[in-house]
Amino acid sequence: MASTSSSELSSGGTNPPATTPPPPSPTNTRRRPVPLRLQSIGIDPSVLVGKMLIRISRSPKHPCMQLHFADDTSYQILVDGYDPIHRGLPKALEMDPVLESLLDAAEGTVELTRTIDRCSLVTLTDKAFQTSQREHRWDQNHIGVAFKFSEDQVWHCVWATLTDHENGTCVFRSYDDVYLDQLQRSPRKRHSRTPSSPTKRR
Repeated sequence: MASTSSSELSSGGTNPPATTPPPPSPTNTRRRPVPLRLQSIGIDPSVLVGKMLIRISRSPKHPCMQLHFADDTSYQILVDGYDPIHRGLPKALEMDPVLESLLDAAEGTVELTRTIDRCSLVTLTDKAFQTSQREHRWDQNHIGVAFKFSEDQVWHCVWATLTDHENGTCVFRSYDDVYLDQLQRSPRKRHSRTPSSPTKRR
């Protein structure tokens, strides 16, 4: 889990306030993510308030988490700018230890019954680093999705990291924004009922 040096909850799912970007990074081939969009993409997370969450699933191949609700709607937590074809530096979703342990124990999909009490975007600041001839560290601002359940009133948070490794050693670690979007279900196709084999008339 990332060590969050500061965080600010936005009220009612509104976008987090704009902050002053950190100083420019050293010249290198690994580009820092641009900190904090002025206008976040996706939908307002407050639309989840009052919904009954029945399943959480995490993709084993992509940085994506799906939230499934009792009213037959589903939403995704996605990484801003992630391209499944041109992936660039490896990106991953990270989360608080309670949520992480639930998904790990259930091998990525957990069934539950919880009511979303609050859900909003949060502004996070974490220490990023890069090692080359000398180590550079900086404060990276990024957006996470936070929510809590009526049943326990504990905040849970999901955010994104991007890393690079050389010879098994992490040489670059930074953070990227995440956002919430609705998962659109494709309409089911109707199949006409046909006999398995032609019927021969005598």
